[in-house]
Amino acid sequence: MQKNLKFDLKHQYKRNLELSAALALVIVIALLMVFKKFDIAANFKAVEAPAIEIVDIPPVTKVIRKVEAPPKPILPVDDLEAPLESDILIDDTDEFVYTAIEIPPPPDEKPVRFELVEIQPQLIGGPSAIAEYINKHNLYPELARITGVTGIVIIGFIVDKEGNTRDVYIIDERPPNFGFGEAGVKAMKAMKFKPGMQRDKRVEVSMKQPIKFALE
Repeated sequence: MQKNLKFDLKHQYKRNLELSAALALVIVIALLMVFKKFDIAANFKAVEAPAIEIVDIPPVTKVIRKVEAPPKPILPVDDLEAPLESDILIDDTDEFVYTAIEIPPPPDEKPVRFELVEIQPQLIGGPSAIAEYINKHNLYPELARITGVTGIVIIGFIVDKEGNTRDVYIIDERPPNFGFGEAGVKAMKAMKFKPGMQRDKRVEVSMKQPIKFALE
């Protein structure tokens, strides 16, 4: 049987190539090992230990200095039996001087004014008493009488505990400037009331009174 020469050469070439690669790898590894040992041996140097010097330290002596306290001052002491000088003289006396102090009387209390009470003040003679007084004393304003003008006025006032009117003033006047207000004030000042009552006591009461002026 004849061998195939071409196949045999190809097989040997592949085998030789593998052997060559293995041999080259072994040589490289061997060289690396040799150079590594050489480098370590070359760089290794002996290190000498530093010398340690021991120095004796002398003991420290602590000096404590005692501070002496200053001497106590000596205060002069007077003779205890000597008489004491005093600027205050006390006389033995049984007499006392009293100074009378005048206490001013308390101010008069202002009366309390009411607007709504249990019993309102009552005009003596009724509402007609005002008209009768105006007619009797001819209080109708002259200018209003000549021009035939009628008017109305509201008068404010206080009825005191005696039933008299005081603090009379004009609240409203229509039309103004005809004299209706002045006539109403004169009429209310002359009126008399029964006083207002609160808890069975007479009290002052603030009131308002309208007055109408009309010609017959």
